[in-house]
Amino acid sequence: MECTTVGKVYNRGKAAHIYCRKNAALDSIEIKDNRFMLVALMSGKLTFERAGETVAADAPCFICFDENENPTLISNKKAIYYVIYFNPDFLNINMTFERLRDKNYGDFANAHDMFLLKPFIERQYVIPICDNYISKVYKLCGNIENELNVQRDWYWSCRSRSYFMELIIALERMYGLIGYGERNRNADSIPSIKNNRLHDVILFIEGNYMNDLSLADISDAAGINHTTLTRLIKQETGYTAMEYLYSYRVKVAKKHLAFTELPIKDIASRCGFKTVQHFGRVFLKYADATPAEFRRKSVQERKADARREHG
Repeated sequence: MECTTVGKVYNRGKAAHIYCRKNAALDSIEIKDNRFMLVALMSGKLTFERAGETVAADAPCFICFDENENPTLISNKKAIYYVIYFNPDFLNINMTFERLRDKNYGDFANAHDMFLLKPFIERQYVIPICDNYISKVYKLCGNIENELNVQRDWYWSCRSRSYFMELIIALERMYGLIGYGERNRNADSIPSIKNNRLHDVILFIEGNYMNDLSLADISDAAGINHTTLTRLIKQETGYTAMEYLYSYRVKVAKKHLAFTELPIKDIASRCGFKTVQHFGRVFLKYADATPAEFRRKSVQERKADARREHG
């Protein structure tokens, strides 16, 4: 079973520690001591056995197994899914199996806006996917598979990482909805949603931030008039609906800037901005730095902190 993707033409021979395939066979899973396994189950049902325990998953959901597992597929009932095998260091070199479980990793991760991968570390095997995220998750998985297979330019590994990061953002958001967000707050975390009327509104924005959204689109999705929507979302988040959209786009853009080498114009487009100029103005407003300044500072500070930790 493969767990890496190797460059064929561009970056020939380069190994990216990730493998993604739609409906890949699950009858011989070998991840123990080597990789994580993430399944995005879009329809149907999959049932696994691990250490004498049954893990039953009904779509739509994520299924997460860490490198200490060796799950066995028991049944596949009309399942359509993507399976991704990956080493956490594909996201960042500092994210080794050992570091993820180090008592100080949480502080390091929060300081540098890195991923915690708590669904894997805390062995929460099945994470439901809300309706507003289903289309986004399916598209991201397809983009990852395509980038890894086609390798259309020098950025194939970097671009596949960027799509994978967005998928992990979605996974961690879904995990937050079942309580994780309340137990692991940090200054830049995505807010929990206390007002039931805004629950689907916030998730609609987060699930569609890459699209050309207007206040009318958000209001229609919420089934709430503009005035009421503005008041409610301001009370909940401190932002208007459009401000929340822009702040969320900047949050995702920060990940791309800090952990990939994608051109800034590509990041702007991916995060829903029509022009690089507009992206720059909005980013400066919410991040107090230009995209280029933020990228340079983030990388420098992360490397400096990693050196200090390794002493």
